[in-house]
Amino acid sequence: MRRQTSRFAAAALLAGAVGVTAALAFGASAALAADGDDDGIGITIEVTPPTATPAPVVSRAPAATTPRGSSTPADSVAPAADAPKPEDGETDLGGILFVGGLTSAYDWSLDPLAGAADASFTVRNVSTSTFTSKVRFWADGPLGNRLSEVADVAVADLKPGELRTVEARLGGIGQSTFVQVHATLTPPKVVDGVTLTSITRDQFVVIPPWGLASLGGLAAVAFAGLSFVQFVRRPLLPVLA
Repeated sequence: MRRQTSRFAAAALLAGAVGVTAALAFGASAALAADGDDDGIGITIEVTPPTATPAPVVSRAPAATTPRGSSTPADSVAPAADAPKPEDGETDLGGILFVGGLTSAYDWSLDPLAGAADASFTVRNVSTSTFTSKVRFWADGPLGNRLSEVADVAVADLKPGELRTVEARLGGIGQSTFVQVHATLTPPKVVDGVTLTSITRDQFVVIPPWGLASLGGLAAVAFAGLSFVQFVRRPLLPVLA
């Protein structure tokens, strides 16, 4: 019985000694770790955060600035040259044709039923196309009666920028005293995308009748003859008396 008790006591003492030794060793290690001595043994774990990938750098040209109150688009078109303008006496037909005034000259004839009028006017192509037009000339008497007509006069292949004189001879005018001469120009219906219509130019012509002119001339000759006879006879009256 005493031997078992002594063995138990010895084992308890040994266990206590081991526990004290372990406690002292643990405290010494903790102290060394806290003091940071070079002779101590320590374990250091470093955690490196993942490196972020930098975003790509995009180079952009500075935006163009426009002054306030002005507008200049990048695809702006320079203003076109000044458009041609009609001359004095010309009429603008849709910005395509410039039509001049009608003129006429009377051609006298000894035949009172003959005589003719030479009518003419100008056309100027101010478009960008070559085209053909037609002209009709005619003349009316003082009562609106038709005296003469020339139809389908062609203004063929009038080129851009070209000026051309269109003319016709109207015969059988006679001595109608008052004559109205007309000319109608009929262009194509559409030129350069512009719709065109016909245009008429007119002129009033006074033609003194050849018969009246002849009678007037005979009357003037007769009057001159009588005056001459009276002038010659005056000195002879006292002698005859």
